[in-house]
Amino acid sequence: MPYSGSSVTVTAKNSKGTELFVGTASGVDADSYLDGVAQEQISDVSFPKAASHRFTPGDEKPEADIADRDWWISTDTGKTVAKTFDLDAEPQVLVIAPANSDDSLDGTTVSLQMRVKGVFALSLLGIAGTIILAGFSVFFFMRWWASRIRPPKKGAGRPDSSGPKSGDGPNDGNGPGSGRGSDDDSRRGRRKSTDGRAGKGEPGPATQPISTVQPGTASQAPPRRRDLRNRRSLRTVTAAMLGSGLVLSGCANMPIAKPSNPDVTPYERTAVRPGEAGKFMTNYTESLDKTLGDKGTDLDKIQAAPLIDHTRAQIQIADKAKQKLRAPNFTEVVAGSPSFTEYPMWFYAFGTADKKSTDGDKQLTQVMLVTRESASSDPLVRSASYIPTDQMPTLMADDKGAVKEGPEDFADDMKTASGDVSSFLVDGKAKSGGPEGLKEGGFKSFRDYLGDLRDKDSGFDKVDVDCKPYEDLKFEDMNLSTENGAIGMGEVRCTLTIKAPSDYALDLGDTVEAVKTNDKVGDTIKVDTAHPYVLMKTGDELTAVATDWNVLSSKVE
Repeated sequence: MPYSGSSVTVTAKNSKGTELFVGTASGVDADSYLDGVAQEQISDVSFPKAASHRFTPGDEKPEADIADRDWWISTDTGKTVAKTFDLDAEPQVLVIAPANSDDSLDGTTVSLQMRVKGVFALSLLGIAGTIILAGFSVFFFMRWWASRIRPPKKGAGRPDSSGPKSGDGPNDGNGPGSGRGSDDDSRRGRRKSTDGRAGKGEPGPATQPISTVQPGTASQAPPRRRDLRNRRSLRTVTAAMLGSGLVLSGCANMPIAKPSNPDVTPYERTAVRPGEAGKFMTNYTESLDKTLGDKGTDLDKIQAAPLIDHTRAQIQIADKAKQKLRAPNFTEVVAGSPSFTEYPMWFYAFGTADKKSTDGDKQLTQVMLVTRESASSDPLVRSASYIPTDQMPTLMADDKGAVKEGPEDFADDMKTASGDVSSFLVDGKAKSGGPEGLKEGGFKSFRDYLGDLRDKDSGFDKVDVDCKPYEDLKFEDMNLSTENGAIGMGEVRCTLTIKAPSDYALDLGDTVEAVKTNDKVGDTIKVDTAHPYVLMKTGDELTAVATDWNVLSSKVE
C-alpha cells in the first residue's frame, strides 16, 4: 500500500455463499506458497477508485492446504472476511482464497477502506490560512500604496499669489509690524509644533539641523517615522507567515493518510521467528510421539535424511526387542538461524532435555538441524544429536532474532573434521591437530564394539570397517556463529564386514537381526552404521561431541 499514517481495512464478500479465507504473511512465505498458482495480484492502490492489478496464470490450487500453513501471521475464515492493518507496520502480503481448495473465488468482491481522519479539518485550516494571508497581503499593499513618497506639488509651501504680498499694506518695511517679521514668527511657530514642544510657554530649540527642514515639507510626517511603520508592518507579515507555517507544520503530524513510497522488498524473515522455537519443538515432539506409536507412519512429514534412516532403524530394533520408543521432553528451547529472503531455509534448534528423557547422570541438550524447502512444505529435521548441557554455547542474535553464520574458515574446519572422525572410527588413532573429544562418548563406544567383535573369543575370522563422511547433505554450508566461536553438525557412515568360519552359526544379536534386509544364508554379514556428531569451535580449539551411534541395516552375503 503506497500510503502511510493511517490504516486500511480490506473486506472480501462472496455472493454465492463460498467460505473465504484471508491471511497475512511475510512476502517470502506468500511468494513461495503461491509460486506457479493462478492468482490476481493487486500491486498498487490509488484512492479512491484506482488499483493496479494483473493476472498470473498457473495451477488451479496450491500444493498444500492453505489453512494448515504455520507461517501465517493472522488468519480468518467466513463468507465475509475483513482485515485491518496499519500502513506504518512491517510490510505484509494479504492473501484472499477459498477456504476449501476445491472451491473458487467466483462471486467474490474485494473493497478497501482507508481511514482518513483529519483530512477535512486540515483542508479547512488550509483554506482559512490562505484567506488570512491574502487579506494581510492586500492590506499592507494598500498601506504601502497610500504612503508612497511623492514629489511635492508646484507651489506647495509658498504664499498664495492672489493674497497680499509682503510690502503691501500700511506696515510695509522692516519695522515691528512688517510682514517679514510676521512670516518669521509663523515659521518659528511651525518649528515649535513639529519639535513636539508646542505646549504653553515652552520655548523651541535655539538651533535645528538644516537637514531636517526642507522647503514645502514642514507639515508632512517625518520620513523616519514612516520607515519605522514599514518595518513594523514587515515584522507583522513575517510573524503571520511564521505563525501559519507553525500551525501547518503541527498539522503534518496528524494521523492522516499520506502518499509514500515504502520499500516493501526484499521481504525478510528468519527461518524460525523469535518466540516460535518453543512452538516448533512442542509440535515436533508431539508429532514424533504419534509417529513412533504408529510404527513410523508419516515419519517423512517431520524428518528427512540422514536422520530418518536412524529413526526407522530404531523403530525396527525397538519392535524386535518389544520396547517402546518416545520422544524427549524439553525444559528449555532456543533456535538460531540467519535471515533469509528466499526458500529453502534452515535453522538449528536446541532443546534441553528433561532428565527423565535421557539416560545417564548428566543433563543433555539435543541439537537439531532443520530445513524447509518451500512455504508449501513442512520443516524437516535432518540431523539430531546430544551434547552435555554445560557445553551448550551461547548464540548471539541480533534485534530480529537472527544469528550470523559461522566464519568461512569454520566451513573448512567442518570438512577436515569429518575426515578426522572417519579416520578415527577406522583405526582408533586421533590425528594431531584434529578435533578433541574423539576418544570419548559415541566415538569410543563404537571403537569398543569393534574391539569386542575382533576379540579372539568372538569366533569371527575377520572384521573390517570402512568409514566415509555423509555427503548427501552439505553440513558445512549450515553452521552458526556463537559468542566465542561457531557450531555445526556432521555425520559419518561406516560399513562393517564381518566374516565367520563356515562351520559357525552367524549370530550378531537382536539389534543386527532386527535391521536385516535379506534372508540369504552365508558366512559374511555387512552392517551399516551412522555416527552423527556436533562440532564446536571455541577460540582456536575444535571439539567433536557424540553421545551415541546407530545401526542402520544389515545383510548377509
